[in-house]
Amino acid sequence: MFDAPYEEEESLRAENLPDVELEAEEFVHEGAIKTVYSDIWARIRAGFVLDLPAGEEKRIDGVARRMAASGIVERIAERGAGLLYYVVEAVGERDLPMELVLVPFVESGYSLHAASHAEAHGAWQFIESTARNYEVGIDRFRDDRRNLVVSTRAALDYLQALHGMFGDWALAMAAYNCGERRVQAELDKARRRGVEHPGFKDIARFLPQETRDYVPRIFAVREIVAEPSRYAAELPDIPHAPQFTVVEIHRDIDVALVARLAGITREALVRYNPSLSAPVILGRHRVNLLLPHEAALALQRNMAAHQGPWLTWRMVKITRAATPQEIAQRNKIAVNVVLQANPLPEGHHYEVGSTLLLPAGSRGKIDEKLAERAVLLTRASSECMVAACSGDDSPTVPPATVNGLPRR
Repeated sequence: MFDAPYEEEESLRAENLPDVELEAEEFVHEGAIKTVYSDIWARIRAGFVLDLPAGEEKRIDGVARRMAASGIVERIAERGAGLLYYVVEAVGERDLPMELVLVPFVESGYSLHAASHAEAHGAWQFIESTARNYEVGIDRFRDDRRNLVVSTRAALDYLQALHGMFGDWALAMAAYNCGERRVQAELDKARRRGVEHPGFKDIARFLPQETRDYVPRIFAVREIVAEPSRYAAELPDIPHAPQFTVVEIHRDIDVALVARLAGITREALVRYNPSLSAPVILGRHRVNLLLPHEAALALQRNMAAHQGPWLTWRMVKITRAATPQEIAQRNKIAVNVVLQANPLPEGHHYEVGSTLLLPAGSRGKIDEKLAERAVLLTRASSECMVAACSGDDSPTVPPATVNGLPRR
């Protein structure tokens, strides 16, 4: 026997909240006329309002032809088919240009799972600092940059703020990519050069190459969507109808239990909702999940009838550095169970102050105060600071992480 490298935490009673809420069906006010669209593309085209950036028309047409020839727009559209309706609705509710729906085509290929070398994540590719500025939750239990509902709200907030700063959507898109300070600095320089009302074309050559390509690519996708026949493109058939129901969870619950009550696998649930970073969902986060319609109805029905435990996990706080093997031995569980709930890079150990989630059977509890400050801290051993221990050809790993992200 040996002293546990952690201290147990007692649970507080959970706040009494409704367990689950399904997003209300859309409705039309009395007397209003609801437009019927043949498919999602017709809805998007009807909302196109922006002119091509002045001086960029020929370049945009060339980019559109290359993209159409490669078939990349069709492939991205197929991948994002289940997400498009929600983004279209969000843009439409704000009466914004439908061109904004196309930003994730270029940002992430319309993938909630996308991650860049700069640690930007999700369909809208938020870096951590910008995400926090726009109230996107990133913690031990979730990374809402990969949550469609939260990230879309934040991205549209950010784009609207940028448009308010520059009064031009092409400049707002450029700033979304390289930052508002860089765009503002180049606009100020253009004015000093005597350009009275500088636009994207006046500063494009001074911006990073990625941004010089970024804005034309968004408008190139717009051209393909607007006139697919002109570019010999065949957009996939995507109905103008939701393919998922948005479900809001109001209580602490195992991710595996959500999947079981919804009648789907845990793997499918996480595939639809890659923002889930832990085996439990916290009710106070009011997590929005995407579920197939029948699964959402099943979840609502089965949660109302559920009589068993809601949680089968407990939290412990690390009081001295520990390895997964040590934690597993102490708790008589398999190492892979520890690692699945508390992932860490190869060659790392859990640092003092980390909050681990461990199986607890029917005695599962989540302490509200500990959950508020829960963090997963890992650090590499000295011989694994640059490359994974399995060899020089292995993927590089950061020397330390916080909640799975490189520690700065």
